[in-house]
Amino acid sequence: MSNAAEKDEILRLQSIAKFLNGYVILALIVIGTIGNVTNTIVFLRHRSLRRMSNCIFLIMFFISNLTSLWSSRFPRSFLAITSIDVLAASIFYCKFRWLFGRWSFYMSYIYLCLSCIDRYLNTSRHNLFRRLVSFKRAVFVTVLISLIYFIIFVPDAVYYSGYECTASSSDRAIYQRFINYFNLVMCSTVPMVILGTFSLLTWCNLYSTRNSPRTTFYRQVNLMMIVEFTVIFIGVTPNFVFNIYTEITQSMVKSRLRTAQETVWRNACVVCSFSLYIGTFYIYFIISDAFRQNVKAALCFRKLNQIGIQTTPVQYMRTTH
Repeated sequence: MSNAAEKDEILRLQSIAKFLNGYVILALIVIGTIGNVTNTIVFLRHRSLRRMSNCIFLIMFFISNLTSLWSSRFPRSFLAITSIDVLAASIFYCKFRWLFGRWSFYMSYIYLCLSCIDRYLNTSRHNLFRRLVSFKRAVFVTVLISLIYFIIFVPDAVYYSGYECTASSSDRAIYQRFINYFNLVMCSTVPMVILGTFSLLTWCNLYSTRNSPRTTFYRQVNLMMIVEFTVIFIGVTPNFVFNIYTEITQSMVKSRLRTAQETVWRNACVVCSFSLYIGTFYIYFIISDAFRQNVKAALCFRKLNQIGIQTTPVQYMRTTH
C-alpha cells in the first residue's frame, strides 16, 4: 500500500471510529437512559417487586447503568462530537468521572451477577438455598460490595486532577497495571462464568417443574431469563476478547494503520457492550405482556398490575426478575 493510500485508509478508519465513539454512543446513551429510568420507576412502584431480594440488585443495576452512562460514557461521546472535553472544564466532574464512573461501570456487572445468583437460589428445590436470600441480606450484600469497590477506585479520584484532568503515568503505573488485570477478570471473565453458569442452573430449576401446570408467569420468566442473559453474554464477549488481545500485544510496536484499525475494533466492542446498559428494559418490554402493561400504567400513573408473584402448585416457583 502506498503512503497516500495508507493515509487515506487511516483517515477513513479514524472517521469510522469517531462516528462510533460519538454519534452511535450518544444515541445508545439516550436509549439506555430511557430504559433504565423506566425500569426503576416500574420496580419502585410495584409493591410485590419491591419486597423481593432480587429487586434490590436490579434497582441498583439500573442506577449503576445510569451513572456509568452519564459520568463515563457521555464525556467521551461529547468529546468525539464537539472536541470539547467537559472533564477539563470542571475539576468536580473530573473527580466524579474517575471515581463514580469507574465504580458504576464495575457495579453494573456485579449487580447483574448477584441478580442471576439470587434467581437460581430462589428457584432451587432445596429449602436451604431458598432461605439464603432475603431482602435484608440483599441490602447488606449490596452495601458491603459497593463500599469495597468504592475504596478500590478512590486512587483514581486522587491521581486525576489539574486543568486537563490527567494523571501522571509514573505515579499511577502500579495502580494502572492492577486495574488492567482487575478489569480483565472482574469485567469479563467472572461475569461471563457467573452469567453462563447460574442462568443455566436456573433454567434447569425451572425445567424440572415442566410437569406442573404452566402459568403465564412461568413461560415469561423462562423466556426473559434466557434471552436477557444471552444478549448480555454475547455483548460482553467481544470486549473480553479485545481486552485479552490488548494485554497480549501491549508491548508490540504498531504502525499508525494498525492503531487506527484497533481503535475501530475497540469502539465497535464498546458498542456491543452497551447491551448491558440498554438491553434489560427492551427485552422485558418485547417479551412480557404483563411488563408492557405495567410500563404503560407507570407512565400514566395508574395502578400497576401484578407481574411477579403468583400462586402455583410448586412453592419454589415464586420468583421473578
